[in-house]
Amino acid sequence: MLAPMFLDEAVISVRGGTGGRGCISWRREKYVPMGGPDGGNGGKGGDVIILTDENTDTLTDYASRKKFEALKGRFGSGKNMNGKAGEDLILRVPPGTIVTELPKEGEEGEAIVIADMRKSGEQLLIARGGRGGYGNAHFKSSIRQRPDFAELGEPGEERRIQLDLKLVADVGIIGYPSVGKSTLISVVSSAKPKIADYPFTTLVPNLGVVRVDDRSFVICDIPGLIEGASEGKGLGDKFLRHIERCGVLLHMLDINRGDSDQLIKDYRAIRKELEAYSPTLATKRELVLLNKTDLLGNEVEDIVRDLKKEKIPIFQSISAATKFGTEELMKKLMPIVMEERKKRLEVQDEPEDDGEHVEKLIVLRPHLGKQTEKIGSYHIEKKSDGSVHVSGKRIEQLTKMTDFENEGAVERYKNILDRVGIARAIRKEEPTAGVFIAGIRVDEYLGQPGS
Repeated sequence: MLAPMFLDEAVISVRGGTGGRGCISWRREKYVPMGGPDGGNGGKGGDVIILTDENTDTLTDYASRKKFEALKGRFGSGKNMNGKAGEDLILRVPPGTIVTELPKEGEEGEAIVIADMRKSGEQLLIARGGRGGYGNAHFKSSIRQRPDFAELGEPGEERRIQLDLKLVADVGIIGYPSVGKSTLISVVSSAKPKIADYPFTTLVPNLGVVRVDDRSFVICDIPGLIEGASEGKGLGDKFLRHIERCGVLLHMLDINRGDSDQLIKDYRAIRKELEAYSPTLATKRELVLLNKTDLLGNEVEDIVRDLKKEKIPIFQSISAATKFGTEELMKKLMPIVMEERKKRLEVQDEPEDDGEHVEKLIVLRPHLGKQTEKIGSYHIEKKSDGSVHVSGKRIEQLTKMTDFENEGAVERYKNILDRVGIARAIRKEEPTAGVFIAGIRVDEYLGQPGS
């Protein structure tokens, strides 16, 4: 059986569910031959919500499927019965996922970072479902006693988004290929990474949970770091992003790769790649680890002394293959992990410093964001071809939800355009190639058809 693919980037389209259509119905009861309107409202379309789930550690669910839409609201029915709301669509992502809104295909615009979702359980309402259309009972009044029309359901919001995953781990193990990173994570946790004696055995980051007494922390090995990784060599350029979210870096050196000079060269090469990739990595706390000490015996002390002379302090020497020193290493790491966790909690609401100004991110909640814009709030733009385009959230909503096949609905639409002054404002622009609201041509509803 093939191992599940690791995916840390994905571009998808999301759409809220369309609202249900309102019902046109008349009260029909025995001895009540002239019953009034009793058409119920359509149900609201479902929302699309992104949820961070600690049981998910990859974006593989979005590898093949690229379009996601919440369920539609049900139609209203007679006897003033409202339609059922569409069920929300929950898209689960790992903690550490950055959500960016992209321009729609074929359109120009800038990518906008919406949220940086670091903690498990955070929710982001990314595409709101459309409002259900009102049934004819809603439009009954002293003036309009027999409304013979209802609204269509409002289309749901549609967005094109990019998901970028930066794994969140307490400890990130870095170093050249085959230095023993996967072996260490396999002996200190229940993770089962692929282990072999050739470079680039590890093709994806491996996460493991380490338990020390009654506490635990997450450890991650970052594959593929070699000299030139920040420029795209090896696999490192694909996974350097994940090191940024680690609380502590455990820099592993393979004592079997050569003499002290070779280890110093290896250490400085990896440090150079970290600094070239991100200023954040250059200042991250680092602990240097010597591995495979079982192969050299007494010579280890000489190597440790040589490294210290070059200001490379060794945190501990171990042999991951024989488990020598690994338990002690985890116990020494625990207080450091707890200290770094505390620091991260203090700044968890601050944006990352990636060299550019980033505004503080706001995670939207499903119950927030009520529509307050009035229908009289609109913007008119005359294009070079003579067409006039009207924009505004409420006027676009009204246009999308009007059933232009129904005479009564069209009459209501005309009255609203005239009453709020939109029809008059459009005529002043003297359109010569049509008038468009929400992509729908509305010339004939302005009082001067064909203008």
